[in-house]
Amino acid sequence: MLKIGVISPYPGFSDIAEQLAAELELDMVARDEGEGAYSSVINGWVGNNQVDVLVARGSVSETLKKNTRVPVITVKISSFDIAEALHRARLNSMNRNIAFVDCGQQPNRIEFGRIVQLAGIDFRVFFYLSEGHLLNIMRRIVHDKAVVLGTSVNVVKKAQEFGLESFMVHSSRECVFDAIKKARDIFLARKREDRVCRALQAVLNHAYDGIFAAEKEVTLFNPVVERITGLKADDVLGRPIDEVCRESHICRALYGNGKAAAGELLNLGKLTLVLNRIPLTFSKDGAAVITTFQAADKIRHMEAKIRREMYDKGLTAKFRFADIVGSSAAIAGSVEEAKKYSRSEAAVLITGESGTGKELFAHSIHNESNRREEPFVAVNCAALPESLLESELFGYEEGAFTGARKGGKQGLFGLAHGGTIFLDEVGELSLNLQARLLRVLQEKEVMPVGGQKVLPVNVRVISATNQNLLKAVREGRFRKDLYFRLDVLNLQIPPLRDRLEDVPELFMYFLNKLGGKGIGESLKINDNIFRTLKKYRWPGNVRELESFVERYLALGEENTHTHSVFNRLMDKLDTGEMMEGKQPGYYQMTIELSNMSEMEKQILLQASKIIRGTKGDIAKVLGISRSTLWKKLKDIGLEVSEGEDELTGGKNMHHC
Repeated sequence: MLKIGVISPYPGFSDIAEQLAAELELDMVARDEGEGAYSSVINGWVGNNQVDVLVARGSVSETLKKNTRVPVITVKISSFDIAEALHRARLNSMNRNIAFVDCGQQPNRIEFGRIVQLAGIDFRVFFYLSEGHLLNIMRRIVHDKAVVLGTSVNVVKKAQEFGLESFMVHSSRECVFDAIKKARDIFLARKREDRVCRALQAVLNHAYDGIFAAEKEVTLFNPVVERITGLKADDVLGRPIDEVCRESHICRALYGNGKAAAGELLNLGKLTLVLNRIPLTFSKDGAAVITTFQAADKIRHMEAKIRREMYDKGLTAKFRFADIVGSSAAIAGSVEEAKKYSRSEAAVLITGESGTGKELFAHSIHNESNRREEPFVAVNCAALPESLLESELFGYEEGAFTGARKGGKQGLFGLAHGGTIFLDEVGELSLNLQARLLRVLQEKEVMPVGGQKVLPVNVRVISATNQNLLKAVREGRFRKDLYFRLDVLNLQIPPLRDRLEDVPELFMYFLNKLGGKGIGESLKINDNIFRTLKKYRWPGNVRELESFVERYLALGEENTHTHSVFNRLMDKLDTGEMMEGKQPGYYQMTIELSNMSEMEKQILLQASKIIRGTKGDIAKVLGISRSTLWKKLKDIGLEVSEGEDELTGGKNMHHC
């Protein structure tokens, strides 16, 4: 509770002060103004922290302000107070010669001429600046035989010592009230400031960053700076910055040239700091410089922790382009195209059959993009019902529906802010959700379910589907405007049957991944197995091949020479998907329209990559003789290896 110390120049003053303090519910103590008042106030009230604010008048107030650390509030002398004292002097004294004496160190805002006009009483005004000056004024007043009006006990007593008649100028209730109220307000303001300062000091003392600031003198020097420099804050604060920089090369490096810096590296032997320097101009005399810094290894640890937390929440992309297995021209082309898309911020639509690795490409595009350090959120649009998917995508407010989590929930778009959201099986979205998704893409803002305000989001959208979305648009199952929003960049993933040359590599990859490195040697995997694998179309694509490897390892190989288990598993596969016995028209390839010679060249090149067999195998599929095939292959730079009669690339062949 606030405690006010009042120095009373006359008995009635303290009575008024006590009444007002009671009205304002304040604690108050009073002391009479007189000899020894200054020392008793300073040594007693102030020295023992007995009062929070002092209230005094005139010269007493001015003296206390210079000699105490607590706030001192001056009770002002009003024109009314002087007029009242003049009237009292006229009533109680026969002497019509009146002199008003006041301390000249306090501001004078009183219109004395106006008082003379209104009161009808003439008087002279004297201001003293020192004790000697006051004595000279008293001698002059004695000579003039005037009555003295004083604002302090000292003036009244000096007048009495000179044998002069004197009267004390009293303060009105309004002036005393204003002073006490101001004392209360200042105390509360300082209390608030003190809380803020303590909180700020606690932040500075417990901050992980080093904080060093100076404006001609050092003003901030927190414990982190103490540890780095080996200096104590008490020995540095308040000292000229130039002096401190001369004594400490680390302080000199932190202060620098006083110019702005962001992410600057400062090497201190084994320790490297990352610092930011901010110059601030507070006055014309100069600018302050605030330097904050952290140890570089701490930043690395923090980044690693964030990545771990994001990984634990499933908000990171787990795959990169290096994880995509295959060296065929088909898959290499898709990878190269996807890498180019990574440099863009536009939406990507990945199309392809189930099991071709669309999500693998989505992860890789994110990890190659500028958003690689930001969240990656994947959601399967076909895995959740519409009502649940809406709240998962866009979030919801508390009480939005029965069972809603207290406090609401942030949606997946909100979690992906700054990063990438991957919408797998986007073709399964209902028309209602398609409309909401379109608005998010257009306006870049999300409104949670049951919410009243929108939230801005900055996300890149990668979507994937195994459906023909154009057909869905024509049938009215998919919004045309949304389709063109999603299909800015289109990436087609080839099915495994179009890159059968990758099957052996994929087979060995899954074999080593699931069975351990070196498992292929123990099972004596050979080219015959690879040829058998390439005779199957793998309608389930890479996912089917991985499941096949899992079954193979689970059953175990009984005979590594005949590979009986492997062959039995292959026999159980859908014989309708086997290449043997198929008509030539079975093979699928894409040919760019051109002249006959160029299109024939495309057919031969793609046939050699798809079949990857002997010259006879290719000739049989194309329906031409081996000699005709040999001549045509030679013309385009494809040669025939000796022995196995297999095709190898010449100077114009594209290596995979």
